[in-house]
Amino acid sequence: MQTVMSKLLPVALFSACLWAQDAAESFRQGVAFAQHGDYELAETAFRNACERQPSLANGCLYYGRSLYLLNRFQAAIPVLRRTVPSAESYRLLALSLEALGQAAEAGDAFREALRLNRGGAPDEDPGIDYGVFLTRQGHADQAIAPLEQVLKRHPDAGRAHLELGCSLLGLDRLAEAAGHLERALELHPDGERAHLLLEKIRRRLEAGK
Repeated sequence: MQTVMSKLLPVALFSACLWAQDAAESFRQGVAFAQHGDYELAETAFRNACERQPSLANGCLYYGRSLYLLNRFQAAIPVLRRTVPSAESYRLLALSLEALGQAAEAGDAFREALRLNRGGAPDEDPGIDYGVFLTRQGHADQAIAPLEQVLKRHPDAGRAHLELGCSLLGLDRLAEAAGHLERALELHPDGERAHLLLEKIRRRLEAGK
């Protein structure tokens, strides 16, 4: 028995090594596809990486992200729930839950994303998405604080200025809203939404004279 086992062990280790290499190659392919905006192919590659080696760093996270970007929210949720907990995994989970109308669970996931937040891309700070979520839920007044906290962390986050301007506009705080929207345009001059919101503010200010 020991002789048989001693023969089988190297084979098993070699197979596991090949499996891990396949997972790593699938992950690299997925990254390349995602960088070119081909999320269908990226989803397939990341799924292979996640299923072949669940412990591969970011494999399952990127699989869940691809599903979210393809609007496959129901499929994204279980994938994101089994990834290593992080601000990004909870942010994507919250966005998927919100898209399916599960507001209470989405709110909990957003708050967990904020608790785990340790930095990252400024325009993907979970505080921005949480602020947008609160505004969509009819709580623009509650959205101000998390959006302002984002700008303390990332003063030049154009998306945070944009969404804060939108929330302030919803509260009729027109001058403050205009200031943040103008800053958003300074950072992203081609921002069509900021242009439209600023025009709306100008019309309202003119009508109030």
